[in-house]
Amino acid sequence: MLGYAGKILRVDLSSGSFKIEPLSDQMVKSYIGGNGFGVRILYDEVPPKIDPLSVENKLIFVTGPLCGTPVPIAVKFGVFAKSPLTGILGESYSSGFFSEYLKKAGYDVLIIEGKSEKPVFLKIFDDDIKLCDASSIWGATCWDAEDILRSDLGEKRLGILSIGPAGENLVKFACITSDRYRQAGRCGLGAVMGAKKLKAIAVHGSSRIEVANPDGVLEVAKGIVEKSKSARIEHHRVYGTLGTLEIANAQEALPTRNWTYGFFEKAENVDAEYMLRNTFVRDVGCLNRCPIKCGKYNVVKDGPFKGTAIVGPEYQSTYALGPNCFIDDLKAVIKANELCDKLGIDTITGGCTVAFAMECFERGILSEEDLGFKLRFGDSEALMRLLELIAYRKGIGNLLAEGSKRASEKLGAEALAVHVKGLECPGYDARVLKGTALQYAVSSRGACHLRARAQVPELTGAIDRLEIEGKGKLVKEREDLFTLFDSLIVCKFALPIFELSDITKAYNYVTGIALNEKELLMVGERIMNMERLFNVREGVTREHDTLPKKILSHPNQGLVTSKEELNIMLDEYYRLRGWDLETGKPTVEKLRELNLL
Repeated sequence: MLGYAGKILRVDLSSGSFKIEPLSDQMVKSYIGGNGFGVRILYDEVPPKIDPLSVENKLIFVTGPLCGTPVPIAVKFGVFAKSPLTGILGESYSSGFFSEYLKKAGYDVLIIEGKSEKPVFLKIFDDDIKLCDASSIWGATCWDAEDILRSDLGEKRLGILSIGPAGENLVKFACITSDRYRQAGRCGLGAVMGAKKLKAIAVHGSSRIEVANPDGVLEVAKGIVEKSKSARIEHHRVYGTLGTLEIANAQEALPTRNWTYGFFEKAENVDAEYMLRNTFVRDVGCLNRCPIKCGKYNVVKDGPFKGTAIVGPEYQSTYALGPNCFIDDLKAVIKANELCDKLGIDTITGGCTVAFAMECFERGILSEEDLGFKLRFGDSEALMRLLELIAYRKGIGNLLAEGSKRASEKLGAEALAVHVKGLECPGYDARVLKGTALQYAVSSRGACHLRARAQVPELTGAIDRLEIEGKGKLVKEREDLFTLFDSLIVCKFALPIFELSDITKAYNYVTGIALNEKELLMVGERIMNMERLFNVREGVTREHDTLPKKILSHPNQGLVTSKEELNIMLDEYYRLRGWDLETGKPTVEKLRELNLL
């Protein structure tokens, strides 16, 4: 089985046992890897309607066929579970050494099931697999826990995943940290680790991944390196994801003050140019291998946050912790980002939940007595204070640790919470980006900017951002393509230099499986339908493919994305998907076409 390790490692925390199973040829043929493996296993093995924090939930860590090969943009892993934040499909990705070392240890997939009675960490060093006592690091931050494990295990070449206090305290949007500076952030899967008393996973592998055509793989890798120097990706290479902030703000598509506005007047204090002038130290490529090097290592050199150092902040973190909280100090954003990384909090949901609470305070829904302090927009000290309360579930933090959806329901402030299916919206204003609005409404995990990346052609002017006709086709086709990316698993930011023709060559050279472009895209479509089947089983219908009230009825530039507009786009999308227009369920005909029946 070229390009694959060919095995699944299953660890039962309840019994402390593990077993190794073969990866089937049928699984490879039908789902490729990554999210295909994750959602298929989740659908088959996790019973419907379970509590996501119960022993019945499973954590599924997946790699793709290009991981561990010379392809320099295949540096990611995926993690799947039923989400404690949304109650539907939980899916998150991150980069780091975990994916490469897991494959080189001999496993394409790691399934964690059961629950330990005491805190443990999982050690996988090739064939040496052990559950070890983690009592001494339970309570430690992600960074401290990782530092201790690296010192104690005596192996420098490690991929380490860990949770912080937020995961231990079952914060519904706790993340999983990978090698200190990267996070599987969305959907609260760190809380699933915490519920299972699994503090960390440390992996080292030393075997080689055999490929079908080594020369062909090297040819693809060299092509990526050469194209990474081109103008097609220069903006991303120079500015990183934070370069998006100025572009979004110029089109009034930067959500500000809990989505009250789409324009931030002081954006120049938090944008990429400010970063490059004031805090930037060096470029960082994932695994020290990716030639794009969109990661930006920043250090605060003066002021109250002097010495704070992170890889970031990324655009989404900056939006959520900065403009959406009306904070115009990039150094404070970097400090808040560092705090989230150490505590193990998703920066998007974390920042958006604080912004929601700030608006509740300013509207009198939350009082100073409720909070213990004033929580006004623009107050970075209050932002960080509240993030800590959330991580430890202290005071008002216990309510906000449930996420903005549940908190808004308790407070009677549903109109102020900006989420889809319980997942807080990323930083692209869907009132002025119509394809992005549809993308948020239909994405499998809730509001997501990555599955279709519809905001890219809309913000760059490649298509009319205010037109609704054709947006169903746009989202459907881009979902299938980027789902394919997530099955391989390769970085979506590389699309300008790694197109479908390159993907086809890379997959064929690595695996020796001769699939053409159409066949590969059909795998992406099959995976999308499996994700929908999982969500339908959990109760999702067309009614849930909707948008928050602020997008539907609170104008930005005099614009909203109305329910009528959304329904027109949904109809087009459902028809192209082969889903029932009334229920949103995949039709029997579509499932048969995709060999899912």
